[in-house]
Parts: sequence; C-alpha cells; structure tokens
Amino acid sequence: MDLLALATSPKDAIKDTWIKTVGADSLPGVQFSEPAGDPGLYGPGSAIWYVHSDVATLVGGLSGLLLGALHQPTMHGTNQHSSYTDDPLARLGRTASFVNAMTWGAMPVVDKTCDMVRKMHKLVVGTMPDGRPYSANASEQLVWTAMTQSHSIMRAHQRYHPKPLAGARIDEYYSQYAQFAIKLGADIPVPSSRTEVDDYFREMRSLLTFAEETAELADYFRRPFGPDPIAKASSIIITRAAFDTMPGWAQRLYGIRGASRISAIPKRIDTIATRNAAKLVLGVLRWGIEEPLIQIEARNRSEASVGVAATA
Repeated sequence: MDLLALATSPKDAIKDTWIKTVGADSLPGVQFSEPAGDPGLYGPGSAIWYVHSDVATLVGGLSGLLLGALHQPTMHGTNQHSSYTDDPLARLGRTASFVNAMTWGAMPVVDKTCDMVRKMHKLVVGTMPDGRPYSANASEQLVWTAMTQSHSIMRAHQRYHPKPLAGARIDEYYSQYAQFAIKLGADIPVPSSRTEVDDYFREMRSLLTFAEETAELADYFRRPFGPDPIAKASSIIITRAAFDTMPGWAQRLYGIRGASRISAIPKRIDTIATRNAAKLVLGVLRWGIEEPLIQIEARNRSEASVGVAATA
C-alpha cells in the first residue's frame, strides 16, 4: 500500500485494499444497477441484506470455507478442480462475486449467475481414491456449501456486528440463504431455520474428518495473504478469528481446542486476544469502507420508479 496515500486519504486506501482482497476476480455479467425497480431475491429491509452489508462476513465466509473443508468429498473436488495456492485471491473473489450476485443482484443477474455456476459445477465431478463419487452439482453438495457458509456467517455476525439480528430475524436469514442452494438446483430439503440448521449439523458430524487435503488448506490460510503488507498483517487476525468462529466440535477436528495449533498460547487467552484484535480490524474496515458501491447501486435500483427511470 502507498504510505503517502494512506496518510492523505486513509478511507480511500482501506477501500482500495478491500476491493483488491475480496474483489480480485468476479463472475462476468454481475452488476447491481439494472433493471430499475427489481429488488432481486430479497430487497431492502431483508435479513440477508442486513447481515451481508457488514464486514463481519469476511470472518464468516473464511470460517465457512474451513468448516466446509471437513467434508472430504467437498475438499477433494475443490482440490482437484481449482487451486487456492496458484491464485487464492481470485478464487475467493469469484466466491464473493457469487454471494454478492445472489444477495444484491436483480433477478436477471441472479438467474444468469446461477446458470453460469451450474455449468462450472458440471466440470467438478469425479471419483475419490476410495471410490466415493463427488459432484459439485449434487444436491447434498449444494446444501452442505450453503449451510457451512450461512451458519458461519451468522456466527460471525452474532459475535462481531455492532447490532446483530436476534430471534425470528435469524430464521429469516437462514430461510433466505437457503435460496442459494435451491436456485442452483438442490432438490432435497434445505435447512431454513436455526433448529433445522442445528439438526443438519448434528446429522453431518459423523461424516466429517480432518483429512490431509484439509490440513493443506488450513496451513495455507494460516500464512499471510493479501495484496499489500497491511492486508497481509490483517489476514492473520481474520484467519485466527475464522478458526475461532467455528463450532467447538469443528475446532476439535482441527486440533485447536486446548492448546492451539495456531500458536502456543493457551486457548482461553488466545480466544480473548483473537476476538479483541478482530474487533479492532473489523472496526477499522467498517469505518473505512462505509457503504460499498454495490449496495448503494442495489438499493437505488430496488427503490427506483420504473417509469421515472425509463424517461430519465
């Protein structure tokens, strides 16, 4: 990062780093300003707009990725058909682009994005060394991905958002995120409430394992990443917070209950330090980024009068 730019315009510098980190790559055709009057899947006032508008989703999204990697067919398919180590920011950017399109995009963007992702998923198919098949378009896979992300984002939201959702609004969020899997073609029930999500993970826990490919992914994200030194330093804190955000049973699979693999500091003290540091980093990001352009465009599009827009 240009230190002079940071000194003269800190907010612009933070926004630039944020865009380079989470927007390193994007899916084609994703835009948020048209057509006028189209609220998309949810619209202003929805729980998912509220949750995804905050930078705490950065912690939740990475935590969801790490949680998802405990499902060996998922991790093997990802490892065989994409590589985080070759261009990790581009991979993360495409994932963020999909979530943004589904959350903020108008219906033509949502439909086009889902069609594109389904076609990409057709290539992610094969057989594991032990003979188990995997397919990114399988309903079970779509549900697993949606649940690990939504559950992790909600946990991060509850911990780090200044005014987190509560009660029925949390159920609303889960119901809305379930549409990600449904729109991609899941033809089995998708958990859509706190109770259903908790039941789902209880059923899945016996199928999860800390495999070699999971360890490789975890080791990669424990190293600093980002487009500049400040981003790299912040990534260490965000990654610690992501591991800490996972449920206790998932942390035990990663071996970070008790003495942490991330550091030699006892877990209780490490947790306190991690959460305080993450609150500081997220607070700076929240101050610097304010309201991202895509959210402004989505709100203006949703609230626009079609007649006025057509004659403007």
